[in-house]
Amino acid sequence: MYRRMHVLVEGRDDRELFDAVIRPILQGRYDHVQVWEYAGETTERRMDYLRSTQAMNADYFFMGDLNTSPCITERKAHLLKCYEPMLHAGRTVVVRAEIESWYLAGVDDEDCRELGIPIIRHTDSVTKKQFERLMPARFDSVADFMAEILNRFRIDTARAGNRSFGYLMGKLEARSEEA
Repeated sequence: MYRRMHVLVEGRDDRELFDAVIRPILQGRYDHVQVWEYAGETTERRMDYLRSTQAMNADYFFMGDLNTSPCITERKAHLLKCYEPMLHAGRTVVVRAEIESWYLAGVDDEDCRELGIPIIRHTDSVTKKQFERLMPARFDSVADFMAEILNRFRIDTARAGNRSFGYLMGKLEARSEEA
């Protein structure tokens, strides 16, 4: 049976992380993996994408940042309401706080020292602005800094350092066992 996985992510930084870290895991389990950026798309276009994914009987995950929501449960409820009936709770993952927290979670102590950034054991509350302030001056841009982190990224370190990343990894393992 031909298996497809679609991952809907907010923007470029999310896609870069998924392409470098998550896609290799998924490609071992699915025949086709598609990562789609939905930032800038209309709600109707997002709904159409979800409809087409379901029409193909494809698996999917919908990723969203916590943003200004007070908790993951409230943010997930908001997303489910916005995209009902197409979006399902078991396929919705909220990044706590923003995707930059996942980048930082994947850097172990040695790489933090080599990069010249502080060791942060739990990155759940790291925001984009906090992440950008950590960037060493030797990097020309945040994109370059992120690319260097992805070159060093360790899944086990990220899983231990960020609860929402660990949650996604658990979901991916559960999906793998269902197959």
